[in-house]
Amino acid sequence: MIHKQLKAYRTYQQFLQNLLTLCGCWYMPTKSSKFTYYWSVCTFLAMILYTILSLHMCYILRHNLKVVMKFVGVTISALGAILKVVTFMINRNSLINYHRTLNNLFEEELKNEKMQTIIFSSLRTMYTLAYIYFAVVVGMIFAYFGSPYIFVIRNLFYFHLYTNYTLPLSRGLGWFWPIPDNFLYHLHLFCETGLVILSSMMACGVDSAFGFYVYQFYSTMHVMTFALTNPLSTEKFSDILRTCVLKHQKLLQCRNTLEHVYGPIVFWHIVTNAMLLCALMYDLTSLSEFTFYDVSSSLGYAMVKLLQTFIYAWYGTFLTNAGEDFCKGIYFGKWPNSSLDRHVRTNVILIMMQKPMTVYAFFSPVNVMMFTKVRISISTISSIEKSIRTDCSHFV
Repeated sequence: MIHKQLKAYRTYQQFLQNLLTLCGCWYMPTKSSKFTYYWSVCTFLAMILYTILSLHMCYILRHNLKVVMKFVGVTISALGAILKVVTFMINRNSLINYHRTLNNLFEEELKNEKMQTIIFSSLRTMYTLAYIYFAVVVGMIFAYFGSPYIFVIRNLFYFHLYTNYTLPLSRGLGWFWPIPDNFLYHLHLFCETGLVILSSMMACGVDSAFGFYVYQFYSTMHVMTFALTNPLSTEKFSDILRTCVLKHQKLLQCRNTLEHVYGPIVFWHIVTNAMLLCALMYDLTSLSEFTFYDVSSSLGYAMVKLLQTFIYAWYGTFLTNAGEDFCKGIYFGKWPNSSLDRHVRTNVILIMMQKPMTVYAFFSPVNVMMFTKVRISISTISSIEKSIRTDCSHFV
């Protein structure tokens, strides 16, 4: 059973590493470090192209408010991808030190076979949420880009390459040059598909990596809490406590790095997702007639944005709970009666006086209350919209 869980953890770890490498956000040095760096630059330039294309579509379709709002959402997603890749590029050295410190602490605890049950207790929940997020994003991509590719593949069976289909992103209008009616038309389709896949995988990889880091935090602190509350008779409590205090100081440094990297990203998603969901609700309620395509695409997009907000909020709460449990483990331990020197006792008191290990997105703590506030704000704006429409109808 433990062997299967260890294999599942390695698969989960490799899955996220592949996603981060694909989107140019992998930071650890490898044999092909130069290629990884240049790939990050290429990803950054591709996301700039994606943003310019989306902004150009907003300008072209500026007289159609409903369509413009959809491309505003695409533009915000592209800007979010730029923010992520730039953040990971700027903080590459900090992330390398962070990864080595946190991963070494986790792997050190993983070597203890007695603690593996505790470490893997929350693994299934973590990777299940990441895989669900990935499956939803991939499903949305297939649903959006499936029609033109089915059309092309079907014509290939008849040895034809017709171009009488609409490009899903630019609609044949968003590029700054006329698209020729030959094989280059299909090349534009592949280019648009690549841009959307790159942006989507960046969102999936960076968002899910936050959960992976929280899992390593949680498991390490859970093992430390268990060691404090259940010391073995052959171990001196003072040695256990001294080791836990040193590890906690390293974890605090890692928490600061995680907050520095993910704080702007989480804040961006809190603000933009609330705006996009409000605009999406306005778009749905203003439809004169409901079609399957409009309803399914709107609900799918809303589900992705809600899931993205929930992921950060839930993972943040997970980390806060781990910090609180560790403080309780110290408080209910036997440290007052143990022979500790003054320095360690001072560190213990400081740990208990500190706030829980919480990640902040600037001024807002990243926890489930953040998700609740976003939901409440959306409901409030929706009720205001309904009241305004009712007043306008009475006025007319």
